[in-house]
Amino acid sequence: RFREMLDYKSRWYGRDLIIAPQNYPSSQLCSDCGNRSSQTKDLSCRIYVCPECGLEIDRDYNASLNLLKLTM
Repeated sequence: RFREMLDYKSRWYGRDLIIAPQNYPSSQLCSDCGNRSSQTKDLSCRIYVCPECGLEIDRDYNASLNLLKLTM
């Protein structure tokens, strides 16, 4: 039902509703280099540190950047 309401509102405002795949690892991917790390499976881990490129970023902000890439 909630998804239907989002779909309705997005159409109302002339926007596209993009649904990420349920298993998309948005918080496990580095938004800079794309490396995947399972460190953030632990929900108490609030900072994502990429072991590949060294990026340190808030876990939720990192996930939002990865989700934004789905729209491009």
